[in-house]
Amino acid sequence: MSTDQIKQSYEALPYPDLCYTQTHPDRLATLATLLGLKPAPVTRCRVLELGCAIGGNLIPMAYGLPDSEFVGIDLSPRQIEMGQTAVRDLGLNNISLHAADIMDLGPEWGSFDYIIAHGLYSWAPPEVNDRLLALCRRHLAPHGVAYISYNVYPGWHMLGALRDMMLYRIKDLTDPHERAATAREFLDFLAEAIEPDDPYGTLGEAYQKLLHSYAGFVTRERQQDKDGDQLLLHDELAAVNTAVYFHQFVAHAAQHGLQYLSEADFARVMPTNLPPDVMQHIRQMARNTIEVEQYMDFVRNRTFRQTLLCHATAPVRRTIGGDLSAFYVASYAQPKQEGVNVHDTAVAQFASPDGAVLSSDHPVTKAAMLHLAEIAPVALPFTELLDAARERVYGPAAAQAPSDQDARLLAMNILQAYSYSARLVELHVHRPPFVRQISRQPVASPLARRQLRLGQPKVTNLRHERVNLDPIGQALLPHLDGAHDQEALLAQLQAYVAAGELTLAEGKAQPADSAELRQALAREITFSLQWLAWTALLVG
Repeated sequence: MSTDQIKQSYEALPYPDLCYTQTHPDRLATLATLLGLKPAPVTRCRVLELGCAIGGNLIPMAYGLPDSEFVGIDLSPRQIEMGQTAVRDLGLNNISLHAADIMDLGPEWGSFDYIIAHGLYSWAPPEVNDRLLALCRRHLAPHGVAYISYNVYPGWHMLGALRDMMLYRIKDLTDPHERAATAREFLDFLAEAIEPDDPYGTLGEAYQKLLHSYAGFVTRERQQDKDGDQLLLHDELAAVNTAVYFHQFVAHAAQHGLQYLSEADFARVMPTNLPPDVMQHIRQMARNTIEVEQYMDFVRNRTFRQTLLCHATAPVRRTIGGDLSAFYVASYAQPKQEGVNVHDTAVAQFASPDGAVLSSDHPVTKAAMLHLAEIAPVALPFTELLDAARERVYGPAAAQAPSDQDARLLAMNILQAYSYSARLVELHVHRPPFVRQISRQPVASPLARRQLRLGQPKVTNLRHERVNLDPIGQALLPHLDGAHDQEALLAQLQAYVAAGELTLAEGKAQPADSAELRQALAREITFSLQWLAWTALLVG
């Protein structure tokens, strides 16, 4: 497929307005710092995104980091125009979006601290991929970080086969939405048609499970609101969609003077997530870090990578140390049992939303995790977290109690949890400007309010995450502009209910009495504001 054909596919159907948490400069800088680099401060950096679409990923970064500079490049003029409209609506002056072919970019664009290419490498012709890596080398600052995502084997062998089947089924269709609907129906048909015990089939049961899983993914993740067809058509059904082995990608990067730094999801590359005997065997076979990760991909049947690169001359450290004084710490984990005692050495467990568990008998670690649970998802400087935890354990005598061992053990436990799951413990080098306190006249992110006005129930928060709003949240958010107190918000929700535009949450009976309805709505507002604060959508 020619570059012009790729361009036209996005002109006809622009890519959705989506952010990707793992591409944020804070994530890139955190990992670079952990591994020995000295990246530019997130609050004063220069960021380039290649293939920025309508700016759904870059614009929220620019909003949250007003003193940094952001540049977006995309092949589609229509997508760039849509992004420029958003930039003007939000009054941002630290971001510029340009319609251009990366094959034509010259050195005049200057140096960047962070370069992002999400959804480009596997979806572009080989010459474009070569140019992409060449641009990273030419434009990346000495301690800069480039993020590139791509499909990988061995897992993509199976997904690529399913893609081929869908393409065969829709080969005679031209209407994009008909192609998407037919592809989904075909996957569902295959999932139901396969007989796991068919004597003429090969690995029938495994094949059936794969089909059910993938058909569910395409329906669940690729058919959300009005963006479902765009995602399926531009990702799974794109005319170009290829994969490589991890070692091949690393070799390609090396040809351009770049070296592998890490994965954006750090926990995915840590050996602690494999059984010890499996990891021991991998280490016996592998001669270096790249081979270790390649064998781990074989074991996990990996399908997708989000790789961070840096200059080949950058001083990468392959072991992470115990000094966390440069980092902020946050966690979504909650204690698995009530009444955690921070004054004894009984083991306490803390579970994150993804099921990962941190177990510790260290009193200060237990106190730190309790403290993070109470303020989640606020990130605290490690030194402040240590002080708060020690005060819980030792009370007023904390300043007199020995601190070196507590600091060492807490740092070790945090790093262990971080290497196991980013949802269990988070590390940051930047604290985003959201608030947990609900003011008398709450203010929600203008970016999220604009997204909702455009019909997007899933909005971007100040942590660069996608948040799915329920009906009450959707009704409240437009009015969280600093001009409405809770009494005014209550009156607005009452008006929505009276007009038949809003009902209470599913499973809750709507009171017929107006006084009871008012009380029920007041409770809903209180709960919803607390939830919006917890999801990092309030700015003041």
